[in-house]
Amino acid sequence: MCGHPSTSRIASTIGTFCRVKQECINCDFQRIWSSQPFIKNVPAGNLLLSAAILMSGSSVTKSLRLFSHLKMVAICRKTFNEHQKMYLLPSIRQVWRNHQEKAITNLKEDESVVLGGDGRADSPGHSAKYGSYTMMDLKLNKIIEIQIIQSNEVGSSYHMEKEGLIRAVNFLKENNIAISTLVTDRHCQIKKWVRENLPDTKHKFDLWHIAKGVSKKLEAVAKLVSGKDVKPWIHSISNHMYWCATSTVDGDGKMMLAKWKSVGQHIQNIHTGHSDVFKECEHGELQGRERKKKWMTTGSAALLKTLDVINNPRLCKDIVMMSEKYQTSRLEAFHSTLNHFAPKMTHFSYWGQTCRTFLAGLHYNENSDREQAITAEGKERFCVAFPKFKHGGYSVKKVYKDPTYDYVDEIIHLVVAFCQEGNKKPLQETPGALCSEFIHPEKDEAVAQHSSRFC
Repeated sequence: MCGHPSTSRIASTIGTFCRVKQECINCDFQRIWSSQPFIKNVPAGNLLLSAAILMSGSSVTKSLRLFSHLKMVAICRKTFNEHQKMYLLPSIRQVWRNHQEKAITNLKEDESVVLGGDGRADSPGHSAKYGSYTMMDLKLNKIIEIQIIQSNEVGSSYHMEKEGLIRAVNFLKENNIAISTLVTDRHCQIKKWVRENLPDTKHKFDLWHIAKGVSKKLEAVAKLVSGKDVKPWIHSISNHMYWCATSTVDGDGKMMLAKWKSVGQHIQNIHTGHSDVFKECEHGELQGRERKKKWMTTGSAALLKTLDVINNPRLCKDIVMMSEKYQTSRLEAFHSTLNHFAPKMTHFSYWGQTCRTFLAGLHYNENSDREQAITAEGKERFCVAFPKFKHGGYSVKKVYKDPTYDYVDEIIHLVVAFCQEGNKKPLQETPGALCSEFIHPEKDEAVAQHSSRFC
């Protein structure tokens, strides 16, 4: 049920919640509906409830079911869709553009622009409908550009990531921003496109993506009967890759490759005479767990298979391009934030997906520099996690202060302003539906064929 009665009930209920927590008495929601129960004939409580559902990244279906279980009078799905189309989505896009303009202005002042790029599909597998490509300023840890691509715009979901990069680069060129260094994963299409179209840009690869690929191949070798001696070395070889990049401060690719190949001799207990570029190991006397680890036997099947992985020609070409300083790990953190606002298990309209991605960008940018939380005694807070991939191992993580949501107030103020102005300009430009090129049968005919046992 929608209308004035529901507005008063919602306002009364949420107002009660606000009075329980004294610091919320003067919150924006309560002030708006107490001063004007209607905004241009639109019930204020209904509009603000729709805004709260969307800004929190909640599912409208589950939220309205919650109110139904509590026997609370609330808006219906049709009302939410109307509010979203007319006021909420345009407001989110406008606030994102405003924040983006400020980020672009700051980026123009940087003489050496270092960006990270990564794509994300809206569903697992090779059947994704939407793909998002995000560009981040790795120096400031801020999202500066997000592109949404629908799969039928590029032929298939496999090509969405490359198209997202192209659109993002074109956007930056239009704003007179030259990319000095670009850090991405090892996507073959992107590697070729950057090489051919951005000759003045240093293209670097993220370490985690390379190390993950090498670890998977070594784990496959370790599962073989002849490769059981490889397993104790997988973690060490992966760590060695990180060291090869981070210890080469000047980013010399030849030195990185020489250091990388030296691990093939190190695991045989050979620590000198590696190459002309990198002559000997730098670790000094080995102690502790490294001493107890069994050295691999020269000429053994396990060693030969391990060396095949280490000296793989394609891998060696990518080792030369490893990023020595900036990585895309923070982009992966942004994708975790995006999973809250646009979960992969839920389908959204084109602008629903786009604006929820913008919301994730606004939330990330506002909270990307949160300080570490401290205890009552003034000590920094940490937590211990046990990730599944570590098979019983643990990770120590920092605990940060609670996030803030100032961007939500900014969006809601714009929503109210649009409503007061009678601004009804829904976002129109969208790609055609995935089924738009298919032949659409008459419904009665399709039902008749479905019902017939001879179809």
